[in-house]
Amino acid sequence: MLRNDPRRVTAQVDGAQICAEYSELTGQLCLRQDGTLLREWFPPHSWMAIASVAGARHWGTRPTDDELLALLHNEMALLRAS
Repeated sequence: MLRNDPRRVTAQVDGAQICAEYSELTGQLCLRQDGTLLREWFPPHSWMAIASVAGARHWGTRPTDDELLALLHNEMALLRAS
């Protein structure tokens, strides 16, 4: 059964609060820093972003908290590098 509420994880990265939020209903994936939208993906890009860091367990369509945290930390590393 699909979740009605978005799955959300939060972490402190370089002193900022970063949140990854995924909606199983729409497939929308968002990264926010202190409430400000940093990145946003929609299917199939959201599924590929999750699967690329977490493996293909659910092909990115039903990520766990650990998988979203892996995506969050990977994206923050990419943003710092650019």
